[in-house]
Amino acid sequence: MKNTKYDVVVIGAGPAGSLCARNLASQGFQVLLAEKRPVVGVPVRCGEATGRRVRLAQFMDVNEDYIETDLHGVILHGPGGVSVRHDKPDIGLMIDRRLFDQDLARQAERAGAELCVHTRVSGISPVKDGVRELILVDEANGKESLITARMVVGADGVESLSGRWVGLKTRLLPPHTCSAIELRVDAMDANPNHLTFWQGHESVNKGYVWIFPKVKSRVVNLGSGVLTPKQGEKNMYDLSMEYKKRLFPDAKVLEVHGGAVPVSGNLPAYTEDRFLLCGDAAHHTNPLTGGGIISGILGADIASRWVHQAFKTGNFSKSFLQGYEQDCFRQFGKDHHRQMRIRDFVVDLSPPEQIKFYRIFRSMAKADLSLPSKAVGYARLLALAARNWQVTKKALKS
Repeated sequence: MKNTKYDVVVIGAGPAGSLCARNLASQGFQVLLAEKRPVVGVPVRCGEATGRRVRLAQFMDVNEDYIETDLHGVILHGPGGVSVRHDKPDIGLMIDRRLFDQDLARQAERAGAELCVHTRVSGISPVKDGVRELILVDEANGKESLITARMVVGADGVESLSGRWVGLKTRLLPPHTCSAIELRVDAMDANPNHLTFWQGHESVNKGYVWIFPKVKSRVVNLGSGVLTPKQGEKNMYDLSMEYKKRLFPDAKVLEVHGGAVPVSGNLPAYTEDRFLLCGDAAHHTNPLTGGGIISGILGADIASRWVHQAFKTGNFSKSFLQGYEQDCFRQFGKDHHRQMRIRDFVVDLSPPEQIKFYRIFRSMAKADLSLPSKAVGYARLLALAARNWQVTKKALKS
């Protein structure tokens, strides 16, 4: 570290941390961006699908180097042989997360943030004299350093410890945790511009199997994720390999990655005096899909604005920073809670009910009902199908 005193310390150089650090450094704050890994973005533990190019462009200059695939639709294989295909131009992108994360970290550095890799934060003190003390460990030699910050941003991902150190309840509870394994397979999919899923009682009910194609690199991400399985259930590695052998029997597996995904919706509380969480650490991931790139970036953008206001007003209290939580809930958290209800509705259906539901879903996807052209539409279509199923089921009972 170049200094021992900083205005802001951001823990974690993922997309949320780097974007927050970039925004604050560009406003003239002295920012340290601490990343525990020796190389930003490595290893990749992500499906690498994200929102549309125009959506990313709201937060950054999009670098075509990390764009892998322009996505134009979704294919969902449900139970009972019912498959749903929803073709819609420009629904999103496949990116190379390694290059994407490194590009954002460079943006933070260019804005004036100090990036320290292989640097782990091992503790955060209570507030004293208007600052928090942080213990930093140089992972290369084990040397510890003590620094102070007027504000701390925890963007330390799904395994976040920073929130616990300041007294927040951030543990991942099994019912709200998705366990996932992804294979990088040396193959090209038959539908290279579509995201393909398998879901339901005949594949994996409380989760899904996916194929996400990376056209530029001529590989596919093939994986499976499930809400924490019960003891004795098939593990995600075996399930992913089962689909790999079925779909790409002769292809080589280049990499294997795994991890957990928080799918609880936004944490009930993720601010304290002179402290806030963002990104996966705040559970800013979509509980229906497990995706968190766009919502993490959006949360980080909101966080940087609230931190700026804290410096401007001199108010770093928890009660003031809770305005950040409320903004996040309005802009994406409310929608995440709605999508969690949709997820729970679908996985709680019995096998026969699920087949009937997917038939309704397929009919609506073919009709492309009431969707604005600017919307991706798939999640909303799922919500409309759920509503129609509930109406149909009620009518059948009467």
